[in-house]
Amino acid sequence: MTEPNNKEQTDITKIAVATIIGVIVLAGAVWGAYQYSKQQAGNIILPGGVTYLGPTVAPKTASPTTAPPVFTAASDVTWATKKGNIYPFSFSYPSTLTLVVFTSDITDSIAINWGNIPVQQNLLLNMELIDSRDSQYVKKPKLEFVNNWYRYFSGLKEVESVEKFTNINGLVGYKAKYLNYTNASPNIDIFFEVPKHPEIMIHLANGVLDPKIFNRIVDSLKWDSASAFSTPVTSSSSSPAPTKKI
Repeated sequence: MTEPNNKEQTDITKIAVATIIGVIVLAGAVWGAYQYSKQQAGNIILPGGVTYLGPTVAPKTASPTTAPPVFTAASDVTWATKKGNIYPFSFSYPSTLTLVVFTSDITDSIAINWGNIPVQQNLLLNMELIDSRDSQYVKKPKLEFVNNWYRYFSGLKEVESVEKFTNINGLVGYKAKYLNYTNASPNIDIFFEVPKHPEIMIHLANGVLDPKIFNRIVDSLKWDSASAFSTPVTSSSSSPAPTKKI
């Protein structure tokens, strides 16, 4: 038997070394893939950067929002009393709140002068002269009038809810929420029945007052049944101009 020559031994050695290197490289690649797959567990990657949870989207950063301005008052502020010019209602309000009354206004409106809002758009109280809206509601339960009040305003589309209550002075009231065409409720509207006068209701609205302040105003509302008054003749007119601040 002949012995392999030096050249053949050299070739065998090279093949062996190459095989060993290949095995080492392949083992390293398998190990690296294993470690990567461990890190990616629970996140199945699909083409186009899409996972099984849907398209990959960077988390949205919440944009800062500015709360609408709300009038509030210190807990120790003194409260004053406001009486109607035509109708015998009265209510308490913070002395730091500037109210505006209107001349020649048959609805005895009172507005808030605050927050750079036109006072004609910032009414706090007015009398609802039901006959001028729809005379059918004079003899009907006042809940029906409240449920349909939104129909007199083009910016409102429906009533969302009405809650009946009685304030501390015994006046029967209705807390109503109306929706506009963006499905928002711009104000809290309160309606009070007037004893022995089904032709009128007292209406209060809040869009700028701290709810605690508004609730206290609502609860303080009184009606002097002993006082005489004459319901003015109704007529259509534009909002009167304010002439006096309180």
